[in-house]
Amino acid sequence: MLTRSGVATTVWAGSGVFTRVRRSLGKRTLVVADANVPVEGPAIRLDAADADIAAVRSLAARLAERSPDTVLGIGGGSVLDLVKLACAVHKHPEFADVLEIRGRRAGAISLPAFRNPLVRRVFAPTTVGTGVEVSAVACVRIDGRKRIVAGPALRPDIAVLDPELTATLPGEQLREGVLEALLRIIGPVAGSGRVGGLPDAEAELLVRELVAVGHRIAAGDACPQTRLDAAMLSSATHTGWALAGRGSYSAKHWYLANELSTGLGLRKMVATACLLPAVWSRIAAGDTRYGNPDMLRQAWSWLGEADPVGGLRSLLRDWGLDYEVAAPEPVLAEIAQHTVRSWGGRLPMLAGLAIADVRELYLDAVKGAARCLT
Repeated sequence: MLTRSGVATTVWAGSGVFTRVRRSLGKRTLVVADANVPVEGPAIRLDAADADIAAVRSLAARLAERSPDTVLGIGGGSVLDLVKLACAVHKHPEFADVLEIRGRRAGAISLPAFRNPLVRRVFAPTTVGTGVEVSAVACVRIDGRKRIVAGPALRPDIAVLDPELTATLPGEQLREGVLEALLRIIGPVAGSGRVGGLPDAEAELLVRELVAVGHRIAAGDACPQTRLDAAMLSSATHTGWALAGRGSYSAKHWYLANELSTGLGLRKMVATACLLPAVWSRIAAGDTRYGNPDMLRQAWSWLGEADPVGGLRSLLRDWGLDYEVAAPEPVLAEIAQHTVRSWGGRLPMLAGLAIADVRELYLDAVKGAARCLT
């Protein structure tokens, strides 16, 4: 049986829509914005680098002081994740302790059921790719490690996709955002059994369209319509049927790349691009702990190519994405320990993978990235 859960987010999309939506909000609207984003009028300013549990508690306390009926969040994924969690803690203060305690033991935290609804949240992203404006998940740093929190209550009420908000986004970050959205489909497809029907049809459509818009951006077309197309496709990866029937933790690369990114201080998609050829090589060779080889080949065949690993490397080169990573073996070994402690063992995300497996994977990924770029 295929199921979809959660209340859908209302999405407003188009040039100039942010101004119109903001004017429609009531006087008790509290604006929370990234410190680097110019915003008219009073606002709480947040630093994306401070998106940890302490920042969540601090923002929740400020929400309690203001008691708004609407929170308008403006910024990238880290800032909007912080706003999501702070709104939950604002209504349910005990949730902060739940986050901190569980986050010290495991990488994934399930949101408990809330009896009281959260404050209305309107999100206007200034980046592309995370889909945070429509998703029911958020990331937060706890004791220096990035944790993922999931629950229907985190899904915002309104999303505003306005290309004017991404006008200054560098081309590299646009391309990385499209890659992130693309892998949000291919990862679960490659990590699950065949679903067929509408989910596969919608997944194929999104994969084709995301690659097409990525090529446009790589060719120098970053016009408002292209940026809007990228944002709408990214949101669609969270809201449609494409992921229905896939395993909840089937995108193994995400957990592996999350720890590599944290441990080496890399941008998320740099770590992902470095790691993915090594992960897909193992899937293609039949190691089902990482995914399903038949589904990986099917996902890549949607682009008219037979070799997922070679095709991926070509795509990364065509999009001009830098994924060369340097790291000594002892550091990678330590990151492997953190990875298995947070996501492996009895946890389903990386079940079946030992520390030695992950260490070898990281070594292969770093060596492979350097070799491909020489």
